[in-house]
Amino acid sequence: MKQTIFNLDEARQKRDQGIKQVSDNNERFLDEARKTARCLLTARYGAGITMDDVRKHCPLEPLHPNAWGSVFRHDDFVFTGQYRQSKAVSRRGGMQRVWRLR
Repeated sequence: MKQTIFNLDEARQKRDQGIKQVSDNNERFLDEARKTARCLLTARYGAGITMDDVRKHCPLEPLHPNAWGSVFRHDDFVFTGQYRQSKAVSRRGGMQRVWRLR
């Protein structure tokens, strides 16, 4: 029997399960990273920030690198609709979202 490899509902379910697992295992880190993001946005008078900004200033590292992707998954932050190119070597110049406080 051929396995289904394209199923959007199943893909989203697996994504959400992975995000929850990584978030649950990195609560302390996420609290600190979100605090850092709020401080940066307040200090910059609401100008948008990216994950690069948070990574530069956050005093903690996550237990798993995927936890960085959960930092802005919180009601305090909203995507501005803009993107900036990452300068982090690990991101290889990929695009990242710009966020602001809600």
